[in-house]
Amino acid sequence: MTAKNMMKAAQRGFTLVELLVVVAILGVLATIAIQNINEHLDNANKTAAKSSVDSIDGAVLSYKIKHGKLPSELRDLIKDEGEDGPILKGGEGALFDPWNNEYRFEKNGRKYAVVCAGMDGEFGTDDDIRSDKTEKKAK
Repeated sequence: MTAKNMMKAAQRGFTLVELLVVVAILGVLATIAIQNINEHLDNANKTAAKSSVDSIDGAVLSYKIKHGKLPSELRDLIKDEGEDGPILKGGEGALFDPWNNEYRFEKNGRKYAVVCAGMDGEFGTDDDIRSDKTEKKAK
């Protein structure tokens, strides 16, 4: 190979700077994609938690109809075996939110709520998901 041919061959490749620019661009695109995926996962988890809170709240009402009183804790909903099995299906797993935190059952007089701590895992913050209800008096 002559010196002239070697020079042409060297000019056909990418320089290190060009490769680094391409890698940096790919890194930025990957970061944007991951953020979008995480945002969609967060929204899906919030929707799942809201649905679970509503399901547990429905199970609380079923327990109230069956026993004439509210459960003392949410575990009562999975312990209560009837003809059709427990009032709340799914065993212990039904008592945990998508972030693996346990749902809480709060009672205060005739008011009660099923509460999910939300994404931050702490109760009493803005991202809590609640089903606040007031127990109706028996007729």
